[in-house]
Amino acid sequence: MKKGIAALVVIAVIIGVVFGFRNVNLNRLGAVSHYVQITESGTKIEDTISTGEVIVRYEYTLPAYNKEGNKKELTFRSNHELRKDAYLNLFLKDGKGVTSYQEVKKEEIPAEAMKKLK
Repeated sequence: MKKGIAALVVIAVIIGVVFGFRNVNLNRLGAVSHYVQITESGTKIEDTISTGEVIVRYEYTLPAYNKEGNKKELTFRSNHELRKDAYLNLFLKDGKGVTSYQEVKKEEIPAEAMKKLK
């Protein structure tokens, strides 16, 4: 009986771990946040893949600020044109550049970064 309960607990933990990591974006783990405001349209980039399909992306190069307000010029791409005046949290990894981004509310931006974005 005790072995059966222990086995069920182990199975429950394994299932919890598997489903818990399902929503984790590995591109954000270990990344440093920098904040930007979309102030201009992105540059449209079209690439043709091996099947002949054309993939359209938009590239942005904007000043970004970390939580201390330090500036860095960052370039990143999106698969759609981003909303003008939107605030983004860019996730930056050493040697990889911007690995992910997420739109955030103005209130979610650290004060020192927000001072520079105004």
